[in-house]
Amino acid sequence: MFVEARTRPVLAEVCRLLGYPDSNAILLRHHTNAVYAVGDVVVKIAPGDHDLERVRGMVAVVDWLVARGFPTVGLHPGVSQPMRVGGYAVTVWQRLDPAHDDPITVSELGSLLRDLHALPAPPVPLPSLRPIHGIERAVTRSEILNGKEQDLLMGRLEALAAGWEAMRFPRGTSMIQSDPQIRNALRRFDGTPVLADWDGAALGPREWDIATVAVHCRRFDPPGQDAFAGFTAAYGWDATSWPRFEELCQLRELQMIATNARKSRPGTEAADEVRHRIAGLVDDAAELRRWHIL
Repeated sequence: MFVEARTRPVLAEVCRLLGYPDSNAILLRHHTNAVYAVGDVVVKIAPGDHDLERVRGMVAVVDWLVARGFPTVGLHPGVSQPMRVGGYAVTVWQRLDPAHDDPITVSELGSLLRDLHALPAPPVPLPSLRPIHGIERAVTRSEILNGKEQDLLMGRLEALAAGWEAMRFPRGTSMIQSDPQIRNALRRFDGTPVLADWDGAALGPREWDIATVAVHCRRFDPPGQDAFAGFTAAYGWDATSWPRFEELCQLRELQMIATNARKSRPGTEAADEVRHRIAGLVDDAAELRRWHIL
């Protein structure tokens, strides 16, 4: 089970290798990854089922982005990465401003994605985006879903899968971040916004990244639905003018539900939130219910 009691000993060993005391480590997040701040670095521990080669590919993507001058978070230069510690894949990052006092705006996120999507394909093997396969796998592996909920999600997936296969994306394919959101952006200490978290970097339609931002704008508060207009102005293209965009947003929402259903443990607040989202698939009418961030 991927819990803090398992990752704290891993963190202690990483700190020993780096020469940092782990006594003042701060847990920033423990969901998809375990993320700890220690001194001037951030230690990121991937779940035990993460293949080291997958993390190695992410490291190569980040090195390429940094070499091209793209605004992102750099890896800590003092150690060869990724590391394998206690059976977990570990990366160590430069620590930036979490931007709590000056949050990244949706408009800034639009500028970051515009520049990312303008880059050529990196000379790094990247997986192709396969949301249908990922959603199906997440639903079947979830420990919190009952049979009725599984049937509901799989039925919705079946309805959306045909549309996905038939979509022709007007913006074309490039490297995508695949989960661009406010919490995956930070600031350098001079205030410059940067895009972070490249675990899901893939080759796929640019519209997938845009749909992710749209879903966050309409489902989470803040920033709120009105913020998407600022994103559109910064990015330079109005995704809502594409007739298939709403359908794509629904598929992205389904992926967010399924992924969190796989990660959540029974009897937790995260499991309750997943059920709240599933209920909305049945009950939501003209006004979409708000989600709580996980």
